[in-house]
Amino acid sequence: MLDAEPWIRSFPATALPATPWSILFFPHSGGSAGSYQELAARLAGTARTACVQYPGRAERGREPLFTDVHLLADQVAEALAPVRGDGPLVLFGHSLGAAVAYEVAWRIPDQRRLVLVASGHPAPSRIRLPALVGEGSGDLDGPLVELIGSLGGADARLLDHPVLRQMFLPVIRGDLLAHSRYRPEAGSTIDCPVVALTGTTDPLTTPLDVRAWERHTSSALRVHELPGGHFFTNERAEDVADILRSVMTNERALDAHR
Repeated sequence: MLDAEPWIRSFPATALPATPWSILFFPHSGGSAGSYQELAARLAGTARTACVQYPGRAERGREPLFTDVHLLADQVAEALAPVRGDGPLVLFGHSLGAAVAYEVAWRIPDQRRLVLVASGHPAPSRIRLPALVGEGSGDLDGPLVELIGSLGGADARLLDHPVLRQMFLPVIRGDLLAHSRYRPEAGSTIDCPVVALTGTTDPLTTPLDVRAWERHTSSALRVHELPGGHFFTNERAEDVADILRSVMTNERALDAHR
């Protein structure tokens, strides 16, 4: 069972899954472990599920926000090592979470039983985040609120509630700032399959951005396009679950690095 407080929180299961697979979710900017409850529930009979809990939110709300993706990945990889076990593992990250999951995968010495699912994120070598998260003066909230609203999803709805908005904006601003500073190590690649998911109308990625994930793995890349914008994972949750089930039932997914 993947459970390593405070970094990794397992989702409860009513029964043991029928396969040895585990899935570890990595939230998007502003997200918490609770962001993946619905998707984890859809996969409850297929895999053990858990989610990374970043500092500065939920029960870790009193802790400082992270400022460096590489340091964050160091800490998550250290927490994961003693609880990973020897079964096959999917690292699923959406948006910022895809970058963190990639860096965690890179830090795992034995990647033979690993699959990275990178959702809603360009290849690390093609990151182009808008410079609007506010290191300078002026209106810090306006451009950020506009960006969140344009992407849709549950985060945009939080902006309608003044108290939640006051709590939420500093968290997502900090996450986006750390994300905008992130660059992969020169020449870094992982030795496991990558499954890239993208929304057909996502303004933050292009087909070339997604296809470029092949530069970051010495194994295979598969790309799935789903209808929707940046948060197509919410709009097409069952399709995403089906893709994850396919990854876990397709033995060829691990052929390249057994």
